[in-house]
Amino acid sequence: MEYQLKKAVMTGASSSIGLALIRRLLDEDLEKILLLQRGESARLKYLPKDPRLQFVDCRLEELKNYKCEENDYDVFFHLGWANVAREVRDDFGKQIENVVYSCNAVETAHRLGCHSFIGAGSQAEYGRHNEALREDTLCVPEIAYGVMKLSACHATRVLCRKYEMRHIWPRILSAYGLCDNRLSMLASNILSSIQGGELAFSKGEQIWDFINTKDVANALYSIAKKGRDGAMYPVGSGKAMPLKEYISILCEKLGRLQDMELGKVPYSGSQIMHLEADISSIQADTGWKPEIEFQDGIAEEIEFYRAEME
Repeated sequence: MEYQLKKAVMTGASSSIGLALIRRLLDEDLEKILLLQRGESARLKYLPKDPRLQFVDCRLEELKNYKCEENDYDVFFHLGWANVAREVRDDFGKQIENVVYSCNAVETAHRLGCHSFIGAGSQAEYGRHNEALREDTLCVPEIAYGVMKLSACHATRVLCRKYEMRHIWPRILSAYGLCDNRLSMLASNILSSIQGGELAFSKGEQIWDFINTKDVANALYSIAKKGRDGAMYPVGSGKAMPLKEYISILCEKLGRLQDMELGKVPYSGSQIMHLEADISSIQADTGWKPEIEFQDGIAEEIEFYRAEME
């Protein structure tokens, strides 16, 4: 079955995945995209200029009071999540607020007439595993962020059943790309290199699965059109390799292969050593497949930041 997607709603529009999804939806000639987004975000400068985008200054905690002027939207993409800074990711008091915000997002989707609600789950929901993550992999999260993502998954699903709304919860692995989080391993080293600074990496022994945000956006669009109600798709490239091999590609693209030194950054006590997605379920249901090879995606990200720094 293919679902109608002419008008969409989105939280978290200024995130790297949100920005990639906006461009993907605009390419598909959607009639309107409603962005419920806090207005003071410095990242709003990255939003495309397009009359089909309707921006409303609405923080996550304000969703419950949002007055809907229309009720003919199709899909609600809930990508927003508060308190994502590294130092508060294990703060249960702060992370639990997001479960309420996510439920309020479902209520807003219902008032807007949406037939589908699509969340943005995380690898943190799974916890530690030594094999590829499947849709039926047991979730044993170890930090507050993962616990509350998992809680939000189940809470929003119950609400969606109440409103007879399709519910899909993709769990997105390590995404990278344009407008990435500047504190991520990839972006921070790119920026340091551009500024003539040192590179800093762990030993890079962990098996890892990076996926470009453009591929994530394509996955979310495919899920909106053809995804199965109740699905919890792992979303990654489906190709895992030791992190040090990604680091080698990064250093080569930066022209700093001679400066590649592993082990400067120690592993944390909660370091995941195997992160890999089994993408067979999303492929079977939607036909989606990732298209961007890491060497091409990281080269584009490097050029993006070089242009930013000029």
